[in-house]
Amino acid sequence: MIKIKLSISDKDVKDITLEYKDITIEEIITELKIDKDQVGAVLVNGIPKNFSDKVEDESEVFFLPILSGG
Repeated sequence: MIKIKLSISDKDVKDITLEYKDITIEEIITELKIDKDQVGAVLVNGIPKNFSDKVEDESEVFFLPILSGG
């Protein structure tokens, strides 16, 4: 199982669960139809990762929004 926390809007966090398979973060983005341009950072089990990194079984993947401010 892969747990996904999707927080790419200011209003809410979506919890999604995927059956485990050999998959990269980029493939998760494609499968869930996430707008890649809205992803500011990705954490896997609390550790920053690249889109090309693979995700292991029982991982928690957190997609964070692009932050801006002044």
